[in-house]
Amino acid sequence: MDAREEKQYAMTTVLVRFLADNAAALAASDVAAAEAADIPPAYQRLTAAVGAAPLNTKATTAQATAARAALQQALPVVLGPLASIATKTADPALRARATLNAGQLRKMRPEELRDVAGALLDTADAHAADLKPYGLTKALLTQLRDLHTAFAGTVRGTSTLIDQRSQANATTSDLLGALMQQVYELDKPMEVFRLLNPALHAAYKQARRVGRVGSPSAQGVAAKA
Repeated sequence: MDAREEKQYAMTTVLVRFLADNAAALAASDVAAAEAADIPPAYQRLTAAVGAAPLNTKATTAQATAARAALQQALPVVLGPLASIATKTADPALRARATLNAGQLRKMRPEELRDVAGALLDTADAHAADLKPYGLTKALLTQLRDLHTAFAGTVRGTSTLIDQRSQANATTSDLLGALMQQVYELDKPMEVFRLLNPALHAAYKQARRVGRVGSPSAQGVAAKA
C-alpha cells in the first residue's frame, strides 16, 4: 500500500473498533446499522491480505547476486580455451561466442546472462574433446554447469517473488477500495445522528479523520469512542 492507503487502513482499524463499541447506539437507525455490519467482514478480508502481502525479496536477491558473481568469475575458465580453439581452427562462429569479456558479462540482464552462459556451456560440451588438453576435464565442465544451474534458479526465484508481491499489492489495494466504498456508504445514514445523537456523530467523524494531517491518534479516538 502507498502512503494514502496506509492512512485509510489506519482509519478503518479505528472505525471497526468504534462500530463494535457503539453497536447498540447505531441500532437507532436500521440503515446505518445494516451498513455498519458490512464493514467488519470486509476489514477482516483486508487484514488477511495485508498480513500476506509483505513478500521480502532481499534474501533471494542476495542469493542471486552471489550465484551471479560465482558464475561470472568461472566463465573465463572456458572462454579462454574456446577462443584459443577458435583461432587454431579458424572458426569465426566459435570466436564470436568466445570473445565475451568481464565488462560485457557485468552489463547483461540476469535472463540474458543465464541464456548466454547456457549456450556457452553447450558449446563447451560440444568441444569437450578439444578442451581436454587445456585441462578442462568433464568434472570441471560439470562444475561450471552446476554454477550455471544455481544462477538460473535464482533468476526464476526472484522473478516469481516480484510477481507474487505485485499481485498481493494489487489484491490489497482492491480490497481496501471495496472497504472504503462501504465506509462512504455508511457516511450517508450516519448523518441522521447529527441530531439524533450528536455525541455519537462527533465521535464517528473523529474516527473518520484518523490518518489525516493534524488528526488525532488512533489510540486517542479509540479511547474517546
